[in-house]
Formats: sequence, structure tokens, C-alpha cells
Amino acid sequence: MKRYIKQIVVHSTATFDPKISQHYGFFHYVVERNGEIKKIHPETTVIRHIVEVDNEAIHVAYNGGRNKAGALGDTRTPVQEEALFNKLVALSVKYPAAKIIGHIELDATANCPGFNVKEWLKNYEPDINIAA
Repeated sequence: MKRYIKQIVVHSTATFDPKISQHYGFFHYVVERNGEIKKIHPETTVIRHIVEVDNEAIHVAYNGGRNKAGALGDTRTPVQEEALFNKLVALSVKYPAAKIIGHIELDATANCPGFNVKEWLKNYEPDINIAA
């Protein structure tokens, strides 16, 4: 089934323990703390996560988003941050009409993904190693 993708929504799994995440089923992709990207569902699958946009969205999460005290916030590792950036760039090339947004932009009560996605994308400088 072909879908028209209008949003690429960034989330966290809202977990602390890197070995545990009961929330992987809510995402198309999850970026692990070591930078590995796991494909959880095909992009053709409609994930039931945010009703207003699910039919036209790809959901990408990073594993984490909860600190040791249990509070929600940004817990990305440097390699995880770079892998997430690279995945979002690849998805934006594949779906050029799609806006990249944070979950909080669709639900103001959610502290997810724990950082401002638009500001991060605007200011992030990837670690690019160019061979001579």
C-alpha cells in the first residue's frame, strides 16, 4: 500500500534501561544508544500512535528519553544523535514533502522527544569525516 507521507514524527521511547522498551511497537524505526537503527515496521504500515497524523506519518524514536530519576528529557548519546540525524535526512530525501516534527508539536502535554526538533535540526553539525 502506497502512503502519502506528510510528517516524520520524532519521539523517544520514554525509557531509561537500554535493554527494556515496551514501546517499540509504536514506531517504524528506533535508534539505539549505540547508533544502531532498528526497523520495527515497514513504512507502508500505519502505526497507531498519534491519531491525527498516523495515516500520513513515519514515526522515528530514539531509545531513551527518561533519566535515572525517572523524569522525561533528552538522553541521546552522541552516536545516537548522529544516527538519528542521518535517518531523518534519509527519510526527508525519500519523502521531500514531509515535515520533520517532534511529538510535542502534535501534543503539547507530551514531553517527547525531550528536545526541540526544529531547533536541533537547524543547529546540529554532523561529524563528517572526509577521506583525503
